[in-house]
Amino acid sequence: MKVLAFAALSLVSVFAAAGELPATSQQHSTQVEQYNRHKGIDVAEVISIKNAQDPQKVDGPVQSTMVYVDHAGVTHTLDYTIMGYGRQNG
Repeated sequence: MKVLAFAALSLVSVFAAAGELPATSQQHSTQVEQYNRHKGIDVAEVISIKNAQDPQKVDGPVQSTMVYVDHAGVTHTLDYTIMGYGRQNG
């Protein structure tokens, strides 16, 4: 299941290159949410994804943070964990 979550969140990161919404249309949330796979998330646009460490160099869990805008225009910050894949090839 972690691989599926990693793949889904990695796919969402492609949209981060699309740019940001104008500042006038964004509402900012100051609360950081923890990812819950049973809750689901409403993502209209990904603003940024930051990893605490490079997943290509780590063999194990890596803390990540995603800032995104939902379909109502509210900005959210989400903390989640991905698996590093640094030792898969040797």
